[in-house]
Amino acid sequence: MGLFGKESSRDVARADAFKVWITARPGHAIVALGLGGMAMLDAFTVVIGIGAGIGALIVGYLGLERIKHEPQLLGKRLCIAGMIMGALGIALSLILWLIVYPWLSH
Repeated sequence: MGLFGKESSRDVARADAFKVWITARPGHAIVALGLGGMAMLDAFTVVIGIGAGIGALIVGYLGLERIKHEPQLLGKRLCIAGMIMGALGIALSLILWLIVYPWLSH
């Protein structure tokens, strides 16, 4: 059923395309991307930035391992992007924590 009434064939086709897209990728890839994004966006809180960044690195690595063992799965670039954003989030958090915040407190 559509959001505001009867669903159209276009809505059904869009839902089917999304289902195909999402089932072709391991959940690890999508979670790694989300955690990496959260690590970068919440870097200023330090704890969330570092925690989400570490999570993105771990989950992204697990996703890459799963993709390596199940070659029919897609999502390698999502895992890599999540890991890169996670590493950048950790680096940003550490820079803020070790350099910027002490400088601002003087």
